[in-house]
Amino acid sequence: MEDFEKKDRQLENLENLVEKHTRTERHLEQYSDIGDPENKENAKKIQKVREAEMENLERKIKDEDKFISPEEHLENVKQNYQNTENYMENNQDSIDEEMYKNLQEKQQHREEQINFLEDED
Repeated sequence: MEDFEKKDRQLENLENLVEKHTRTERHLEQYSDIGDPENKENAKKIQKVREAEMENLERKIKDEDKFISPEEHLENVKQNYQNTENYMENNQDSIDEEMYKNLQEKQQHREEQINFLEDED
């Protein structure tokens, strides 16, 4: 039962990300000729983070992670953690509050994953 709940949450998260991505894409297309260029750049950066998160969720849902070695998985988690840390540091002032909270929560989960995977060695 727990696996189904986990998959449901993953699917719900994926759906929410796709919806946010789609809304932002439409907004960028509709208002491409007006608006602050800096805000547009920030929106494009956020879109890239969403795209990466969608790909990650898709892989999890498809269980593709089970085909990589534990060492590769640990390295991927560490790389995702560092990339997100860099993104948060560089864009802290332009990330909306909800997105920032979500990123912090993901980082906490990644820290736990790293600790768990390192302890398994």
